[in-house]
Amino acid sequence: MRPSSHRCPVVLLCVLLFLIGCSKIQKPSDPAASKIRNRLSPNPAEFTTVHGADPILASELLRQYYERRNFNPAWSDEHGISASADSLVALVKIADQEGLEPQDYHLDGIERILGTIRSMQGNQASSDISGRAELDLLLSDAFILYACHLSEGKVDRDSLRPRLTIGREKQQYVTMLEKALSTQSVGQTLRSSAPGHTAYRALRGLLMSFRSQEKHQVWTHFPAGISLRPGQQGRFVFALRSRLLALGDLSPRSGSTNDEFDSTLVDAVRVFQKRHGFETSGVADSATIAALNVPPSNRVAQIKATMERWRWLPHALGQRHVLINIPDFRLSVVENDRVVMSMKVVLGLPAWQTPMFSSELTQVLFNTHWMAPEDIVEKELINYMKADTNYLPSNSMSLWRKKGDSLQRLDPHTINWREMSPEKIDFFLRQEGGPQNIMGQVKFPIPNKYNVYLHDTPYREDFPKSVRMFSHGCIRLEKPFDLAEYVLRQFPAWTRERIDTVVARRMEQTITLKTSIPVHVVYCTVWRGEDGSAQFREDYYGLDRRLSDILRRPASK
Repeated sequence: MRPSSHRCPVVLLCVLLFLIGCSKIQKPSDPAASKIRNRLSPNPAEFTTVHGADPILASELLRQYYERRNFNPAWSDEHGISASADSLVALVKIADQEGLEPQDYHLDGIERILGTIRSMQGNQASSDISGRAELDLLLSDAFILYACHLSEGKVDRDSLRPRLTIGREKQQYVTMLEKALSTQSVGQTLRSSAPGHTAYRALRGLLMSFRSQEKHQVWTHFPAGISLRPGQQGRFVFALRSRLLALGDLSPRSGSTNDEFDSTLVDAVRVFQKRHGFETSGVADSATIAALNVPPSNRVAQIKATMERWRWLPHALGQRHVLINIPDFRLSVVENDRVVMSMKVVLGLPAWQTPMFSSELTQVLFNTHWMAPEDIVEKELINYMKADTNYLPSNSMSLWRKKGDSLQRLDPHTINWREMSPEKIDFFLRQEGGPQNIMGQVKFPIPNKYNVYLHDTPYREDFPKSVRMFSHGCIRLEKPFDLAEYVLRQFPAWTRERIDTVVARRMEQTITLKTSIPVHVVYCTVWRGEDGSAQFREDYYGLDRRLSDILRRPASK
């Protein structure tokens, strides 16, 4: 007798209910989960760091991460340590290639615990519950800390303090950790966290080169004040030849045993001087000697500081962008990693430093008036006004005082200049547009909290100088109308002829760009030139020294 067909759906339903019930049975927690929970709870129970490892620096983020996984370990299970742990350790070991310190990422503690666990036999390894819990936390903390340092820098750019902790606002690193472990791509994920800029990658190579020099070369010190000239002979000329040969500025075919300052050595000195931003005289003068005396260890620190600043920049600079490098006193317009325009710039005095920042060029202004910032009036212009009664009219300047919601023009003769002091200033100073305007006849607003602009200048005599620090922080342009022509290509009607007409007639014009152009003001004292040479500049603001001191501090201190 055949079974009734209506029994089949009943059987299937029972099987389905059984499977659903089974699916609700959660996998038993790893024994190490309770240890991890205690360590990360807001009021943790005692958690013994049996291996004496470093403190956890991203505890808030780790708490969120482990809560999602019921505090189960992420880097190990009852079968042993995952391959992802080895990938992370391998990458941390070469963190020095990024100008960072491997020991900042719990390397000693991780390797110590890994060694202990892997030395155990059979199931003993999984029984080291405290060791596995501590290892998991250190690995996760190391991943988050290293990812953050690679992506944003070890030092916070605003406070100039080391990132000692990674707080809840850095949620992206938890997501990164989850994805890296789930796809077994820890190494690839971390490598992609570093800046992809061509300049940053080039600095990696320079760092390795100068570290090799630091280890293998004896650095002869030239006496201070010495000057070596063509035609001279002697041991210092021989030392100069050897130094330039080691640095790659002198060809090995020129003869390394010669102690005469001949034409080949003159050419090599010029190559060295060009790489350091000096006048290419071919004479090893005091400035050239000072640069030759800089040991490789100092160059390593300089490169590491520059790499750190590249990590502060947006990872996408813009397919087309403007880059101003402060120590090089130069503006470059870059398209697809290629410099299409370059010009000299005048930057801030050491007391009025041009700041580092990223912004966007949004407008072009022709022949606009200038309202002097209060601090410039108080610290400088007030002295000119007191010393010269003709200063204001001769510079097309006028004084204004606020009255209600408007400004009222003042007669400067009504002011008692003899008793005037900075704290008594209650007026504004305005300069009319035109060639005499301190901003020149074209200005490029780049919104920023420092009130810094790109602009033309009537002080053209400063551009031939090699060191150009004369402004109050703003960026004076050697070829402002070339930049205006380039920027205004968005508007076919704004030809160079039209720009020249507006300038000649002193017509006030404001043009808002259809598409803004990213602008990055950077402080790079070292980079690789287009010809592959290592370019170095002076640390005029002393920022490398300060940053290098901070970078040397351990992340956990």
